[in-house]
Amino acid sequence: MGAAVQSVRLELAALLEQLEQYASAADEHGAPQKEALAALRRSGLLGSLVPSEYGGLGQNALFASRFIEAIAGVDPSIAIIAFQHLSVVSRILEWGSAAQCQQYLPKLADGRWLAASAWSETGAGANKQNLSTKAVQLDDGQWLIEGTKSFTTGAGLADLYLVLVQTGTNDEQSTYGNSSQTFFLIETTQGITADADTNLAGMRGSSTGFIHLNKCLVSSEQFIGSLGGAPTVINGIRSCGLTLGAVSLGISEAAYELALEHVRSKGLKNSPLLQSALSELHLSLEAVRALVDKVASKEGGEQLAKIAYQSKIFASEASEKICREAQQIIGGSSYVRGRKLERLLRDARAVSLMGPVNRLAKEIIGKELVS
Repeated sequence: MGAAVQSVRLELAALLEQLEQYASAADEHGAPQKEALAALRRSGLLGSLVPSEYGGLGQNALFASRFIEAIAGVDPSIAIIAFQHLSVVSRILEWGSAAQCQQYLPKLADGRWLAASAWSETGAGANKQNLSTKAVQLDDGQWLIEGTKSFTTGAGLADLYLVLVQTGTNDEQSTYGNSSQTFFLIETTQGITADADTNLAGMRGSSTGFIHLNKCLVSSEQFIGSLGGAPTVINGIRSCGLTLGAVSLGISEAAYELALEHVRSKGLKNSPLLQSALSELHLSLEAVRALVDKVASKEGGEQLAKIAYQSKIFASEASEKICREAQQIIGGSSYVRGRKLERLLRDARAVSLMGPVNRLAKEIIGKELVS
């Protein structure tokens, strides 16, 4: 067991070293670097949650969360690619059939395949109530799916997409998704094309963009969950232990370390003002860590789903504040385009806009509190 743990640590250290080399170039060019993606694929860490019988590491959500956090401290764009991959793996483990597990998990574990989620659409709103991507069941039982998904992380990189599709008459009773929607696992080769040229302000190396579903023919065996089961699957996601707060935590840790190193290296350690500022940053950082780790450890009982959203909200908002305060400590040099802290601040903002956006997440929590 000790040798296995040491091997994983070495793999992670090697991965982080390689990602560090390409993070700046990915941000500059607005696209992930092939060397960084190759390093992620061959690390074996994409199989963190996959049971050993399918070729994975068989680790828990806390391990996966720490993995995401570590990557985010170096390159948040690669971190959200890995996060989306692990999230789809979690859905397959929870809702997938035996055939789906056998078919997909070995490929997702060893990095041959990448997975991504495709939920958002232009015009659908943050609560995903007005989907134009629709599935029609044909006489032979297959489903014909057509539509376009926006802001899909890993667009054009993924081999397998978890796609939210309208499969019935719209029902707007739920806050996020509804019972007329279904999740499908769709392979790229089944009629998906991508356009990731969105020129984002942050997370520029995440290959986030559009995917187009062009007369995709799929079977009912490609459901994740049941027909019309989207709300159930979405609620389950909130309890799986993975949260985008882990990405924000990694960003916060990196920003804090940059500020701390500046104070130490510039002979400013005896400044009471900077000591106080660093103390505030560290306090915020540890508060974020406690909440993210609580979700990853699946603590909280019946409150876990609510705490999962809270951790994402709190962590993403705290990371922006920590990055800004770190800039105040370091000064104008940290505001130069391309410097790591300047990039981290742009990346930090992006997490609050990811599913669901913080405003909607707060609304969902508020409704649960008063119900």
